[in-house]
Amino acid sequence: MTENASKTKIIYKGDVMAGSFYLLIGVISAIGALLLYFFSTRLGLYYLTIGLTMLAIYLIGKGIVMIYLYYSRYKYYKEYSILDPNEIKEERRYSRWRVLKKKKGRRIYIYALIFGCVVAFGGMFHQEKGLIVSTCIPIIMMSAIEFTVGLLTEFRLTEYLKHLHKLTLKEL
Repeated sequence: MTENASKTKIIYKGDVMAGSFYLLIGVISAIGALLLYFFSTRLGLYYLTIGLTMLAIYLIGKGIVMIYLYYSRYKYYKEYSILDPNEIKEERRYSRWRVLKKKKGRRIYIYALIFGCVVAFGGMFHQEKGLIVSTCIPIIMMSAIEFTVGLLTEFRLTEYLKHLHKLTLKEL
């Protein structure tokens, strides 16, 4: 097996693992929401249940979609031992698009994280602190999870893109 096909498989296998992580955190959020719903009596915790349910739906959905998409690409490249120039060109284009998308998303998630933390802190001193803080916690969690997984994926994709550029230069 040559190095270019094995790195392609590793990238998509890592993306499947990231999707599995989203799925795991989504299931944990759903379990947490169920436990809060059945064992809490405070109104603020009920609001947190609603937010955690929405977070669980988002993360489980995103995890399933990621696993489906990237596992199909992994299976496609599993058949290959070497990539032809057209596949390398397509992988470069697709990886470059994903890196740019991750960079834009990273900025948005940082802003959401900072804004959510400021609002949650300010909500601690408000008379409706249960509503404000319980609404901000799932937003902060989602932004933090998206930021960290996106950053790790961006680093992997950047290294993979460098590798694809080297392969293209070798062909010339």
